[in-house]
Amino acid sequence: MGNTKMGAEPRGWVVKRGPDGELQAAVGPLPNSPSSQFVCIDVEAAGFNYKDALACDAHPGVVRKLPLVPGIDVAGRLRSSFGKYAAGTPVVATGNGLGETMSGGFATEVWAPPAAIIKRPPNLSAIAAMAMGTAGLSALLAVERLQAVIDWNYQARLQGNRNLPWLITGASGGVGMLAVAATALAGFQVIACTRKKKSLSDTLLSLGASTVQSPEEALPSDKKPLSSARYLGVIDTVGGELLANILRVVAAGGAVASIGNAGGVALPTTVYPFILRGITLAGIDAAGLPSREKRQDLWAKLGVLWPLMNSVFPVRHIGLREIGEWAVEMRSGRIGGRAVVIPEKEVRDEYAHD
Repeated sequence: MGNTKMGAEPRGWVVKRGPDGELQAAVGPLPNSPSSQFVCIDVEAAGFNYKDALACDAHPGVVRKLPLVPGIDVAGRLRSSFGKYAAGTPVVATGNGLGETMSGGFATEVWAPPAAIIKRPPNLSAIAAMAMGTAGLSALLAVERLQAVIDWNYQARLQGNRNLPWLITGASGGVGMLAVAATALAGFQVIACTRKKKSLSDTLLSLGASTVQSPEEALPSDKKPLSSARYLGVIDTVGGELLANILRVVAAGGAVASIGNAGGVALPTTVYPFILRGITLAGIDAAGLPSREKRQDLWAKLGVLWPLMNSVFPVRHIGLREIGEWAVEMRSGRIGGRAVVIPEKEVRDEYAHD
């Protein structure tokens, strides 16, 4: 069992500083000695999130220490028994500092804190689990949070508002696509917002969107502090000015779930949407889920969601040496869908001529 050739040294995509302080990133030996309190997982697949793309560039908002192996999501098999799980049990591990304060899943093995590990649902392969990963957890949490904080009693008195659609921004990305599917599955009308409308409309409609619009179509061009209400719920994966514009068009008693910051971290808005319409802006942090039971519940829901995604969700499989190029493309916003790192792909290539 395991992803490396017998006797081979564990390897990963290592981000570090060189002798002169320059940033270096390449495939190499794992940089940190494993903690005796952690559990070893032989990695079968690792999700590639926007946060991982930032970690590959040692972004200070993500990376807490160097050297580091990025990868906040990992799926594999236990190398030895752990608690009630026997060696070889398929597991997933997310968050809890993986890929941020400790080396993560972009490697042939990872030593994870016990709190991060849960048994992988039987209806999800390692690759399917990592095609969704934290992105899928974030999408499900966003839908749950919005359903909890939207003022439904108020909406009952405003029948027109209750029938307003939900908006998903950044719908070409992994989180956005998963949010489209999760929101539609929950029974809401979905408008998918993306700059890649021409190339991805068919995919997004297949995932459950009722309409696909560009940001210019989805949001008003005026700069008023408040504009006519358009949406009851919003899942925003972009942030920045786009999020600020969204707040102006959320219906009274409605809510916005903020997940990402690809469009910027500043939020140039006013208090009017909050004090005149009573809207809620809720942050989503899937990496900080409080309990194993909650994560197990969400992963079970991802197992239900995956059959809806499988045939249309664009997922690319990449090896360790492709990580740097993919990270650049992801940070630039030039790609859509999801990538899954397959360390074994790298190992097979390396030892093909032994």
